[in-house]
Amino acid sequence: MTTYHTIDGATFTVTDATDLMSQLRQASFNPERDLRSYCRATARASKMQTGKAHRPWLPDALVADMIASGLVTPQPPTDAPPCA
Repeated sequence: MTTYHTIDGATFTVTDATDLMSQLRQASFNPERDLRSYCRATARASKMQTGKAHRPWLPDALVADMIASGLVTPQPPTDAPPCA
């Protein structure tokens, strides 16, 4: 499980990128008709917000682009050993 923080302060704990996009869709004011449509709309909105292109599909690609542009931030696992 990975925990992500969004720039608006929301936190999501998910199993993978598809789970993250599904949870973001469930929390959205504009969930679109299905996950693929939601991802396309999110990629467009992300580009408008950051000025950087975001790949709309597959969820792995979109989440990677959202991380790269700072829209979501993965948190290190809490069970990870401390850095030396």
